[in-house]
Amino acid sequence: MIMKNLKNNLIIILFSAVVLSICLMFFVVPDKDVSATERRPLAEMPELTGQAMFSGEYFGKLESYLLDQFPMRESYRTINAWVRTRLMRQSDVNGLWIENGSIFKQNDPLKQDQIAYGTALMNKVKDTYFKNSNVYYSVIPDKNYFLDFAYRPEFNYDGLTEILKTDLKDMKYIDIFDVLSINDYYNTDTHWSQDKIFPVVSKLANEMGVGELVTPKEEYEVHSKAPFYGVYYGQMSLNVKPDILNYVTNDYTQNAKVYGIDPEILKSHFGVEDTLSNKVYAEEKFYGIDGYDMYLSGAQPVVVMECDNAKTDKELILFRDSFGSSIAPLFLGAYEKVTLIDLRYIPSSMLGEYVDLSPEADVLFLYSTNMLNSSMLMR
Repeated sequence: MIMKNLKNNLIIILFSAVVLSICLMFFVVPDKDVSATERRPLAEMPELTGQAMFSGEYFGKLESYLLDQFPMRESYRTINAWVRTRLMRQSDVNGLWIENGSIFKQNDPLKQDQIAYGTALMNKVKDTYFKNSNVYYSVIPDKNYFLDFAYRPEFNYDGLTEILKTDLKDMKYIDIFDVLSINDYYNTDTHWSQDKIFPVVSKLANEMGVGELVTPKEEYEVHSKAPFYGVYYGQMSLNVKPDILNYVTNDYTQNAKVYGIDPEILKSHFGVEDTLSNKVYAEEKFYGIDGYDMYLSGAQPVVVMECDNAKTDKELILFRDSFGSSIAPLFLGAYEKVTLIDLRYIPSSMLGEYVDLSPEADVLFLYSTNMLNSSMLMR
């Protein structure tokens, strides 16, 4: 009986010590502003006011704050993922799993309503602004496409391309599936690595009639930034070897003028703060929440690159998602001017007002399968 009481008392003491230690750590360990692995800002201690108390708003924000600022939170997330995959033998953690050292994420099935919306929008843009232009489109496959068929998550890639071929009018399809492989993508991220996509650039450029003008890989200088923790790294919460982010430069990328919509207009008309660097590679952004943002400063409504020493006076207008940030610089030199447009951040109806849309320019719609399957994000 005495031993039983002693055991119970020890358990109570140990439990109380753990709880007390965690409470003390809340006061000792400084709050973090962002989670680098999750790529998001963390909740701050809410302001205590009478109105917030009685409405219940304060307690909701307090709960978010305590969860976000919990001491050793990242370690607990890693332990949780390890237990679920190693001990409980779960095949994935929140839809993510590891295959040959690379992290993959389960895709949603093909959404025909989303694809229909996207094709209608692209047709509208083409008919409104580029009736007499050479217009092309291409699809960037998710890296899941290159898994062995038995392990490939269900997504109808063939169905997607068939819908696009049927619905998109007076646009030439450029198939790049055959010039990509799983090794061209980051292990911890969804994107492709810039130094691996020269076959894609060559395929696109040849179809657009500028194949002889693009700079070959051997004439670029390769630079590296490390470690690069992709978007899947933080979501997976397991110790996967980080990537190395490579980027390539030459005279065209180094001397290009980079600009976007006037910052005041950007703020007043679109409610967006100007974060665009005047450089092709904003190296300082590698150390921010998303290292991939060093390519043309990440998400931007409009980015224009002008290359005074280009081999031609041709222009390229690229409608893109985030993949376009890393491939667009590789067309400098073949084109004197490259304009990138992201319809998630600027409505198509406003393009003529804020973007120089030359009727002589080549036009390329270049979207990933995930973006096309979420086309209603575009306007």
